[in-house]
Amino acid sequence: MAAPSAQPAAKKGRRMQKYREEWEKDYCWLHKVQGNALKARCSACNRDFSISHGGVCDVKQHAAGGGHMRSIRMQNQRRAGLLGTGGSPEADQALRSPASSLEIKVEKTDEAIVEDGPGNSGRTFRFSNEPTLEDIRSLQTAFAAERGWGKYHQPRNLLLALVGEVGEVAELFQWRAEAPEGLPGWTESEREALSDELSDVLIYLVALADKCHVDLPSAALRKIEKNHLKYPAEKVYGSSKKYTEYQK
Repeated sequence: MAAPSAQPAAKKGRRMQKYREEWEKDYCWLHKVQGNALKARCSACNRDFSISHGGVCDVKQHAAGGGHMRSIRMQNQRRAGLLGTGGSPEADQALRSPASSLEIKVEKTDEAIVEDGPGNSGRTFRFSNEPTLEDIRSLQTAFAAERGWGKYHQPRNLLLALVGEVGEVAELFQWRAEAPEGLPGWTESEREALSDELSDVLIYLVALADKCHVDLPSAALRKIEKNHLKYPAEKVYGSSKKYTEYQK
């Protein structure tokens, strides 16, 4: 039997967690607090928080918080040129609000959707507002770091894994008849399998962009703008020809 003093001694000897600069590889917003190793600095939230009891677990808890996620979204919007572009504070606040000009533009685009071909329902479908791509990147990076998988998650490996997951999505559609939008003939288990495989594709895509240092949300916005120039609506409406055929 252990001595009565054994448990109190273990409690008394518990070590306080200190900041480790190696965490910054997985959390780009994380910074050291000068003169206080028991705290960390979040540049997205612009505040310090304690890591003395849980260490990296405290960092992950902060990263999963609603306030931090909102700060990250606003930071990404600024990088994409949607906030802080020299306009008035009122304009910035309008962009931060749920009825932002970007969302209004999306709503109007959704309203304009019509049934323009076989299989199109004409009904609006939307993703959830959260998590963001940055949230997914951060969560996946932490997941891999906890398991020591960073050495395997290099660009080439992630690309091959991504291709493999796309193949698994294709298997779900293989040997089936064409299905209309919404997949009304699919069972719940088939839908869940598709959801899992598409999620794997997204996770590997985000991880690959992370390792290649590609800011995927901003890059996607730029690509959409390029596509506007490549495919002018007045020239390509209703046609599937490649853009080079319109530039001749």
